[in-house]
Amino acid sequence: MILKVNPRRLSVILLDIAVVLGAWVTAFLLRFDFHLDPLYHDIIAQTAGVTLFLYFAGAQAFGLYRGIYHFSSFSDLINIIKAVASSAIVTGAAVLFIRHGQEFPRSVLVIHPVITFLLIGGIRFAIRLTKNLAFLPRSYAADSRRTLLIGAGALGESIARQMLNSPLARHHIIGFIDEDKDKWGMSIHACPVLGGLESLNDVLDSHAVEEIIVTTEERRGEIVRSIAESIRDRQTKPEMKIAPSLTEMLASPGASLPLRTVMPVDLLNRKSIRLDSERIGTALTGKCVLITGAGGTIGSELSRQCLLYRPARLVLLDNHATSLFYIEACARKCARGTEITAHLGDIRDRDLVESLFSLYQPQVILHAAAHKHVSQLESNVQEAVSNNLLGTCRVAEAAARHRAESFLLISTDKAVRPAGVMGASKRAAELAVLHFSQAGDARFAAVRFGNVLGSSGSVLELFREQISRGGPLIVTHPDATRYFMTVEEAVQLVLQALSLGRNGDIFVLRMGMPVKILDMAKNLALLSGLTPGKDIQIEFIGLRPGEKLSEELVEDPAGHEDSGHPDIMVLRNENKPPEGFQSRLSAAELACRQADPLAAKALLHEMVPTFQPNPY
Repeated sequence: MILKVNPRRLSVILLDIAVVLGAWVTAFLLRFDFHLDPLYHDIIAQTAGVTLFLYFAGAQAFGLYRGIYHFSSFSDLINIIKAVASSAIVTGAAVLFIRHGQEFPRSVLVIHPVITFLLIGGIRFAIRLTKNLAFLPRSYAADSRRTLLIGAGALGESIARQMLNSPLARHHIIGFIDEDKDKWGMSIHACPVLGGLESLNDVLDSHAVEEIIVTTEERRGEIVRSIAESIRDRQTKPEMKIAPSLTEMLASPGASLPLRTVMPVDLLNRKSIRLDSERIGTALTGKCVLITGAGGTIGSELSRQCLLYRPARLVLLDNHATSLFYIEACARKCARGTEITAHLGDIRDRDLVESLFSLYQPQVILHAAAHKHVSQLESNVQEAVSNNLLGTCRVAEAAARHRAESFLLISTDKAVRPAGVMGASKRAAELAVLHFSQAGDARFAAVRFGNVLGSSGSVLELFREQISRGGPLIVTHPDATRYFMTVEEAVQLVLQALSLGRNGDIFVLRMGMPVKILDMAKNLALLSGLTPGKDIQIEFIGLRPGEKLSEELVEDPAGHEDSGHPDIMVLRNENKPPEGFQSRLSAAELACRQADPLAAKALLHEMVPTFQPNPY
């Protein structure tokens, strides 16, 4: 590899030449207390060139001229030690060989590398120091803002360093707030750690803070909510922003991830998900994958994430033309060699489903197609049964007949002791999948999770719309709670569940603690700069048909086992379809054809004995 020498690098090389030669002379002077006998002048001249050559050989071997000196680090320091030490050892051997055993002050061979190391290292870190001028008076842009950072950890330090390194800073860092008491009174890049969250308002008052930036990855939801609550009654509220986490940076390599405003997802206490990519890759790489409901919130994210594992073909099926158009375009853009096929149609169309399986022979089926709006399905019972149950049966039956490898149903926590038709139809679909698991080589399974943040019709989207109109915020019940996940993490765990377990499993994603809908509404208002009850009203309308006060993950808390993944449980006590299930499926199909909602609902009761409509 030929070293490319630019003017800055050349200046460092010239400095190193001066250092090595100067250190060689200085080592002799120190050895003889600066009373150097003329005899040693010839020895210095005879050996200086060899010393210089061997140093540069060591420097090249350990990459001392490949680094960017403004970012010199501990690893660069180690490389300097290796280069100086190795060249010193070879220099000692070479000098003694050149002198042929004649008198030579051996202590020079020790003094010289010490001086060289100190000066070479000093040059590198002096260069870095010129790039980090936190100790000097700063020049701030005219529109700079007085900024407080929440979190004095690795992310906070990184953000502060980037701000301070800006030639014309737009953030005047007042300091940090951190919950670790051991950091209080300390400083990072000359920016003090001013205390914990309980001292936030005092800091805001005393320092006229204009902007708060959350720079911690742990407990973000709790911290964001605490900040929003603290500044709720302030007449002048500082703007709150979020620094991208390491997880977000890794998820978007090469992308520019600026500070962003706080989003609803930041209100949740979500931890990073650890994926076994090797197992997921075994389940997907080189396979033909069919995704039903591919244009929906979950289906489209499934499509995008599946492509990361390079399946041979991705077959997209959806009955909504516009949604299918957009996900097909997105998939083709990200395909990286995967064949993309999109089909507009309904999962209830037996001929269509059969033709897709005959044509493509999909090995993996991710079944996300479903009607999901709870109150809407209460007055459309036969549509819920026809789509969510019978449509699932069409696809599962074809998967069993064509000997697919895996079939995974995307289910919901509303299937647990359902209070509405939607939940009951999804629980019946789970039982149908378990029924088909008994007759075929495919591995049939289902996975449950809760509300998806940002999905169409989700409560947060409704709150945003209500805030944009000036209110009121509509909440069903002051004590209503729900489990929430982001679509990205839900789909990651769905793919992980695909690679786990046995035939006939029902997986449940661990979603943390349930969140009160009222608290979500209040916090979203606060993040929008509004005080609930003052700037925007909250109105309670009572639970709607089919809704529960709180959702559950499992019927029997003791009836689950570990799946081998910390974020996924597998059920063992809820995976047996009732006797005569096939005959009830036939009766349900007849009820739907005859548009008999009462008969369809009665059959749901028979299939799902725990289906108990709520009394509200």
